[in-house]
Amino acid sequence: MMASMASFVVPPAIADEIALVLIAEGIDAELRRDHDGTVIWVADRDASHAARILAEEYPGGFAASIAERRWQPRSPFGDRWFGRGSWVLFAIVGLCIAIYAGEELSGGSESRAVLLRFGASRPAHVRSGEWWRLVMAIFVHIGPRHILGNVATLLVLAPALAAALGAGRFAFIFVLTGVAGNALSYWVAPSDMVSAGASGAILGVLGALGGQRIRFASSARFRTWQIVAALLAYLGIAVGAEPGVDTMAHLGGLIAGFVLGLVIPPLPAGPTRRERLVSIACGAVAGAIVALAFIAAITASRRA
Repeated sequence: MMASMASFVVPPAIADEIALVLIAEGIDAELRRDHDGTVIWVADRDASHAARILAEEYPGGFAASIAERRWQPRSPFGDRWFGRGSWVLFAIVGLCIAIYAGEELSGGSESRAVLLRFGASRPAHVRSGEWWRLVMAIFVHIGPRHILGNVATLLVLAPALAAALGAGRFAFIFVLTGVAGNALSYWVAPSDMVSAGASGAILGVLGALGGQRIRFASSARFRTWQIVAALLAYLGIAVGAEPGVDTMAHLGGLIAGFVLGLVIPPLPAGPTRRERLVSIACGAVAGAIVALAFIAAITASRRA
């Protein structure tokens, strides 16, 4: 006896992708193109499960997904792994690498004196009025493993948030969560501890992905379990690889990112003029914070 089947009519443009999504979830899906159109067949017992998966993967519907892809510019790096807003990731990575190169040329990125000269955070310095260290420390790294790990993690995890929010809103979240993580570390860390790195901001990206998933699920192109798995994997690697990891900076960035992810809406596929202005304003605020911190750091170094 032939098992009863259920069907889903799908757009031809993304039919192969939809079938692959179902197969990846363990559903035996068969794609057929005939006079009835493009149809995916699944066993009746899998129909409700398949419907839930498709609703989760394409919350705005198939047509909305196709329209969004047409609006987004294609990337030279492949099938839009680095999509809308990804240029800001390269700018952040470039800044981190440039500062790291400067550290190495100035005596080594693992030298305490060099780290402090380039803006690493130290509670005693911050209490003396050097607030800019809470910002500069995001871009300063300690040793090759530190910079390589953070750059790789950023390029793997951040494109999803950049694509959802656009460059301006992403930069705003990245900078503010990095500062929030460093601020929490400042309040609880010993006065003489020197800390640096983009890890707090990276955890902020993960937290924001979680907030987006909970509040704006209709536009989230990722699932809750993916965020949880990424968070656990990152924390496992960070804690296991470096016993002196600044856990408070991570926690502060994660909490701040989650809150911002709940309140900052994603940028729609066809943003209005107002939405574009809001994104530009967010990016301008982030850029101004970083620029002011750099100016203060340079001024302080000239006085020393």
